[in-house]
Amino acid sequence: MWGGRTNIAITLKSENTALSDVVVIGYGTMKKSDVTGSVVSIDTKSMMKRTPVNVAQALQGAAAGVMVTSQDGAPGSNSAVRIRGIGTINGDAQPLYVVDGVQVGSSADFVNPSDIESIEVLKDASATAIYGSAGANGVIMITTKHGQKGKANVTVTADWGIQTLPYKLNTLTGDDYARSIRDSKANDGAGLTNQIWSEAYDGKRNLIDWQDQMYRTSLRQQYGVSASGGTENTQYNFSVGYLNNKGIIVNTNYDRITARGSLKSKVNKYLELGADMNYMYSTVKGNNIGLGNNGNLSSQRDIAQMAPSLDYIDPATGEAVHVNVVNPDGTYGAGYAPTPDGWEGMTATAQNPYASQMEIGRTTRNSRISINPYIDLTLLKTKQHTLNAHTIMSWTQTNSDNDEFSGMYKRYNNIGGKMTEVKYEGRNQAYYSFGLGQSKGLSKSIETYLTYNWKTDFNTLTFMVGNTVSKYEGSWVSASAYDFLSPNNRLISLTTNAKSIQGNGGFNAQVRTISYYGRLVYNLFDRYILTATLRRDGSSNFSSGNRWGTFPSVALAWRAKEETFLKNVKEISNAKVRFGWGQTGNAGGIAGRSVYALSSAHTKYNFYALGAGGGTTGQLTQETGFYAPLVDTNLKWETNEQLNIGLDLGFLDGDLNVSMDFFTRKTKDLLLERQIRPSAGNTSIYTNFGQINNTGFEFSINYNKQINKDWSINAALNGSTLKNKIKKMGVDYTATCTGGNSTYSADDIDGSNIGAVSGTGFQWNNHSICREGEAVGSYYGYKVAGIITNQEMLDKAKAQGQDAQMGDFLFVDTDKSGTLDDGDRQIIGNGLPTMNFGLNLGATYKNWDFSIYSYGVLGMDILSYSKMRLSIMNPSDDAWTPALLKDSYKKMYNSETNPGGTLPRLTRLDNNKNSRISDAWVENGNFLKISNIQIGYTVPRKWLEPLSLTSVRAYFSIQNLCTISPYTKYGDPEVGQGSVIYTGLDTGRYANPRTYMFGLNVTF
Repeated sequence: MWGGRTNIAITLKSENTALSDVVVIGYGTMKKSDVTGSVVSIDTKSMMKRTPVNVAQALQGAAAGVMVTSQDGAPGSNSAVRIRGIGTINGDAQPLYVVDGVQVGSSADFVNPSDIESIEVLKDASATAIYGSAGANGVIMITTKHGQKGKANVTVTADWGIQTLPYKLNTLTGDDYARSIRDSKANDGAGLTNQIWSEAYDGKRNLIDWQDQMYRTSLRQQYGVSASGGTENTQYNFSVGYLNNKGIIVNTNYDRITARGSLKSKVNKYLELGADMNYMYSTVKGNNIGLGNNGNLSSQRDIAQMAPSLDYIDPATGEAVHVNVVNPDGTYGAGYAPTPDGWEGMTATAQNPYASQMEIGRTTRNSRISINPYIDLTLLKTKQHTLNAHTIMSWTQTNSDNDEFSGMYKRYNNIGGKMTEVKYEGRNQAYYSFGLGQSKGLSKSIETYLTYNWKTDFNTLTFMVGNTVSKYEGSWVSASAYDFLSPNNRLISLTTNAKSIQGNGGFNAQVRTISYYGRLVYNLFDRYILTATLRRDGSSNFSSGNRWGTFPSVALAWRAKEETFLKNVKEISNAKVRFGWGQTGNAGGIAGRSVYALSSAHTKYNFYALGAGGGTTGQLTQETGFYAPLVDTNLKWETNEQLNIGLDLGFLDGDLNVSMDFFTRKTKDLLLERQIRPSAGNTSIYTNFGQINNTGFEFSINYNKQINKDWSINAALNGSTLKNKIKKMGVDYTATCTGGNSTYSADDIDGSNIGAVSGTGFQWNNHSICREGEAVGSYYGYKVAGIITNQEMLDKAKAQGQDAQMGDFLFVDTDKSGTLDDGDRQIIGNGLPTMNFGLNLGATYKNWDFSIYSYGVLGMDILSYSKMRLSIMNPSDDAWTPALLKDSYKKMYNSETNPGGTLPRLTRLDNNKNSRISDAWVENGNFLKISNIQIGYTVPRKWLEPLSLTSVRAYFSIQNLCTISPYTKYGDPEVGQGSVIYTGLDTGRYANPRTYMFGLNVTF
């Protein structure tokens, strides 16, 4: 189990090939000119100039139809990769990664990008159907560097970087912040509870810029050593890499160690033996800010909105106490705030977020090791016929463990000239909590496949057939407790509160698969090419009636350039038409869903314990009971069907190449959890229903020109359009957000809604919806008619049930019922861009090289929880009041100073629920990012020969140089979430850093 996903390792023999001649496809290679499907080769040489931390970063903006969205800027964070839209709701929408022939699941973050030789992206079903149930979301083929015969060479790489916060959120500070609190209190007809914000203290408070305090200039360093070489019969390649990436938020860090080795030996002309080995160990520290019961800061917005002063009025003396973040003696200060019930402390995070962050004790450790030996046997080899057999075994072990220690530490303020300990949270002693968890998984597989080739003067035939048997099993355990007396107590049994101990664990459901597959490629006259594949997968995830899925594909290509009417046209160097159709599958997250957990009957089970529940010792007492989950025994695979029509053109003797594809992608029999009436003994059932369609157009234009012996230039532009639509759903499927966390629910089988759709306060219930005729995860909210500025508008608002005043939002009664209710919520946007693109430019002059990489999106909406939080005050008292965005503050309605304001009046009560989900919080998410700019210098070979060096290159680069977008005042427009149903929802994030890198590559 890796990151909550089940990975089944299926190992194939890797093919080390030159990208200029061939591309790597499933279970083999093929000449580029013979490819019939939609396959894109990534320019790995250019890719490495971006110094990516992981594979997903390397793909960003590099291929048409591939959209990569950074989840956030925390060190060690992941990215969401989508190929040709979204074709599932509950399942994993990430593509399949295949590394050196091994299926590794939906992430390849364990791969050091420096070890990569080539990357191919298989996009359409005619190319991915060979992977059957694993290829529904596309396939990314990664081939790492392998040894070649010849002299041994050693390459050393070193990269050093400085990371900074690229921009700050411009929130209210100092006296402006205090004035906003006073104005909101006046609008609510209330007085200040915390007098530190009164006008008498303007200009006298100890001010804090929390973005300066919490963010730092951090270091990133990466080193690698590789050695490769070999004889005529034996070749090897070994590498080791180390990455240390300190976060730009204090006390956050990511470390990663990678090691890999490959060895192959030709025993004789018929037999070759080989093996690939990979190891990764990573440590992530403190990425969640303010963990545990100390409170929670999860984003740059949270940090920017902290009150710009911790000062307070001492209730004992009535004097102002000026609070330091860090006292001269190294201890931490603490803010206070009054509440209606008297003087109490805030949470530790609100008291002093810097101290809370520095005292975090959370570490996550991940490791992965895989060993993949293979045997390659040549059974037949003549001029016209070859027959090869491959048998491969794979063994992969993954482990993940984490521990978290948090507590209430001592704080000191200078009160009356004396450092005095501050008590808070009603506790007289420190309070500590400790928890830990561990999960591990083991994947094993054995695979055998045969490849037959037949070649004559005018045609070629390749036929491949194979079988795979694989198994995954895993386990997990967790434990936690609180009320420890010392921060050094890291043993659960040392808690002073035995009742606080919690523990859980178990074995994950075993997953077993058996697969049979085959592929036929026929080439006639080097002009007409046919590719046909068939795969049949059997999975233990499904009941016996639907255990097997069959996934066919067929593709045709016509190399028109080889026809007599084009062969002598010098202006056209390539012309090929492609057509492909195929089906793939997706099992979603259905492991264990298709069989009853305890029995084949739908039965309630009661559990008893001796002396439990206050019972007498030796007496059986009922502890709890539950119903075995109701399941659909007819569950089957989601089916993904694609149609692709493509055109490849070349001009100017191959310097200019253009590729275009039109595709349709239809996913049916969606695996969804449907709500049912509780009277059935369950509230939901997992079943197949629904269909999603994706259609789009892709293009790529590549130009490479050697102008003269000194100058060369290159340019690459790619783009893709996308239209996503739920063709069949029947009932609505919704998601709920509470400041960043999402859950899912669906309407009842008869269309009635189970659970309220309120959207009150800051809890955004059902913010996104999957509805027939709309895009997946469309935003679902109210429409705003404007700011109430006259009596007529106010009367209308009150008539439809709004508790409104002048300066509040007037919401639209869209269903004309006369009452504002859930029936007035509408589709107000969606987070899927209609177009994404990448533009990469480069040039070389003698030994100098220059490159610039950019990417962006168009037609994207952002549902901005961040904008709402930056524009609406917290509906509470003075204990914690978020600082508003200066731009939002200027736009707020005020009958005297700003009667034309476009944002609601200042209020702490929000009786009108201006903060509810509405189109007021939907923003234009279009952006263009200059992701990397680099200049490099390669030392002339003649200077290196006396030093016995082969090559030396140095470079300087800037990553995340700038973002052009109307959204940047609220945060980064590149918002991504793990789940497809809330794509484009901005709840705040760890800011992506700007990085200044210097690197050196030396080969001996």
